[in-house]
Amino acid sequence: MKITCHCGALIIDQTDDLPHKAHLIPDQEWFAVFDALDEVISEVGAGQSSVEAAQTRFRSVLSSASRLVYQCRECGRLFVPDRQNKLFPFAPSGTEINREILRSRDSLSNA
Repeated sequence: MKITCHCGALIIDQTDDLPHKAHLIPDQEWFAVFDALDEVISEVGAGQSSVEAAQTRFRSVLSSASRLVYQCRECGRLFVPDRQNKLFPFAPSGTEINREILRSRDSLSNA
């Protein structure tokens, strides 16, 4: 995916582990995701599902609940999709702009 930001910069998504990309799970789906993951764990524990099948279902649950969000590394603008996957830009206000708002926490990046 390529997004042309309003500032003229190009946001490119052609790989994983990008510091300007995040997965957004709406709060209204948060507990449904937990419930679905609990069900997967219970099925493995009861011997009704293999570990490999559970891993695939985990990924499916998380992927279906989340939307991709991008940040322009030049101006800091966020691009957030609506439920129809149309991207909407949100520009930072003020003089202090964090261009790495979606970057991983330091404690997680070394794992």
